[in-house]
Amino acid sequence: MGLFADKLVATCAAEKQKYDGVLESASPLRERINDYWVFLGRPDLDGGDNVPWSAAFISYMVHLSGAGSAFPYSAQHSVYFYRTINDRVIQKKTSFWGYPIGAIDIAPGDILGMNRSGAPKIDYDWARHNADYLSHSDIVVAVDAQGIHTIGGNVGHAPGEIGRKLFVRDGEGWVNANGRAQFPFVVIRSFLP
Repeated sequence: MGLFADKLVATCAAEKQKYDGVLESASPLRERINDYWVFLGRPDLDGGDNVPWSAAFISYMVHLSGAGSAFPYSAQHSVYFYRTINDRVIQKKTSFWGYPIGAIDIAPGDILGMNRSGAPKIDYDWARHNADYLSHSDIVVAVDAQGIHTIGGNVGHAPGEIGRKLFVRDGEGWVNANGRAQFPFVVIRSFLP
């Protein structure tokens, strides 16, 4: 891992530890979610308004870890999936590329993109041509013999929380181990030092 990836893992772990077990509608997580939204220009939102905030969480964690203007921050996962996938396809010299699952070994500090729980699977090639659809992503914090360990925002049944997940092998790909039918299709890798 590079310094940015290390910092992103540490930032997510600290956020999880600080708000562990607190639901989005309860203080102090409710107010912290407002910080995520303020960063994205939506100061009117917090954890009490029933608006999905998982992409705001990812954006804010990437920002806190020092990505500056290198990441395509968004309140919608599909927007940064689209951008990073297409930057990779055209080999644009940017700091984040979106790879299809299996193209690289997934590592701590990567962002793992998937379908939203209960929604249909998403195909990498389809996502290359679409920037507006329901999806989700988590930050990879460890990879071991059990599988891929992630931390993400708005995890679990509503009201959500900052939560951990484990992804295990499923044929040629990966699946959320808790049976929530989430299948990763893109891994966003940073080239920041």
